[in-house]
Amino acid sequence: MKKFWKPFVEWVTGSRHNIFERARLKLTGLYIGILAVILVIFSFTLYYSLAKNIRDNFEGNFSDEHAQELAITKTTDRLKTTIFVIDAAVLLLSSGLSYVLAGKTLKPIQEAMEKQKQFTADASHELRTPLAVARTNLEVALREKEWNSENGRALVASAVDEVKLMTKLAEDLLTLAKLEGAERNLTFSKINITEIVEGVVKKMRHLAKERNVLLSFEPSNAVFTHGEALALERLFMNIINNALSFTLVGGAVHVSLYKNHKKAIIRVEDTGVGIAKEDLPRVFERLYRADKARVKSDGAGLGLAIADEIARIHHGSINLESELGKGTIVTIILPAVS
Repeated sequence: MKKFWKPFVEWVTGSRHNIFERARLKLTGLYIGILAVILVIFSFTLYYSLAKNIRDNFEGNFSDEHAQELAITKTTDRLKTTIFVIDAAVLLLSSGLSYVLAGKTLKPIQEAMEKQKQFTADASHELRTPLAVARTNLEVALREKEWNSENGRALVASAVDEVKLMTKLAEDLLTLAKLEGAERNLTFSKINITEIVEGVVKKMRHLAKERNVLLSFEPSNAVFTHGEALALERLFMNIINNALSFTLVGGAVHVSLYKNHKKAIIRVEDTGVGIAKEDLPRVFERLYRADKARVKSDGAGLGLAIADEIARIHHGSINLESELGKGTIVTIILPAVS
C-alpha cells in the first residue's frame, strides 16, 4: 500500500506547482462534468421511459395486485442498478480518456511555452556576454591613470564590436517578430529568383575572399516565383553567409539553381565542418548554434531561423543534409511560376 501511496502523494504535490498539470486536471474535470450531466439526463429519461413500458406491459398479467407490484418493483430496481453500473463504468473509462485528451489538447501550448522560455533564456545569455565584455573594457579604460592612446583605442574598439553584436542580435529578433504573421503585410509579385541569387552571390564574394573561401555560382536560365524580393534576398544571404561562416580556410561554397516541374530548387553546398547528427533537428531553432567551439562565427544563431520563416511565408521549405567533417548541403524549395 505504501508503494502505491508515496508516488500518488508525490504526483499530487507536484501537480500543485505545475501549471500545465493543474490545467490538465481542470480540463479533465470539465470533460467529466459535461459527460456526467449528459449521462444523468440520458439515464433518467431512459429509466422513466423503460419503467413506464414495464408497468404497462405487466398490467393485467397477474391476478394478485401485490404480486404484480412486486414483479414491477424488482424489474425496475434491476433496471436502475444496470443503468447505474453502466454509467459508473462509462464515467470511469471517460475519466482516463478525458485525462489523455486534455494532455493532447494542452501539449502544443506547453511545447510553445517551453520553447518561448528557452528562447528568452538564450536571448538573455546572448545579450549578457557582449554586455559584460563591453562594460569590462570601458571600465578598464576609465580606470587608466595614464591614458595610452593605442591601448585605449583597442579597449574602446572591443567595446564597439560587442555593441555591434548586440545591435545585430536586436535587429534579427525584430526581423523574426515582423515575419510572424507577415503574410498579411508582404506584397507578393512575380520575381526572377535567378537575378536575386546571382546578386547575393556577387555581394558575398568579398566576404568569401576575406575568409579565403571559393564561392561559385552555376548560371541558370531565369526561374520565377511569386514572392517579396527583399525577403527572399535575406533568405539566400543568410544561407550563403552561414555556409561561408562554417567553411574553413581553403574550402569552397557552391550555389546552384534550377527548375524542377513546378518547383524552384536552390542548392548551397559547402565543404565546411558539417553538423553532427544529433544537432540536425535543432538547427532551425532560434538562437541555437551547434558546437560553437568547432568554428568561430559572428552570428547569434538566428540566421537559419529567419531563413526558415521566410521560406514558410513563401510556401516553400528548407532541407538540410550534413555530415560532420564533410560539409553541408542546404536545399531551398520554392513554388515556381511560368
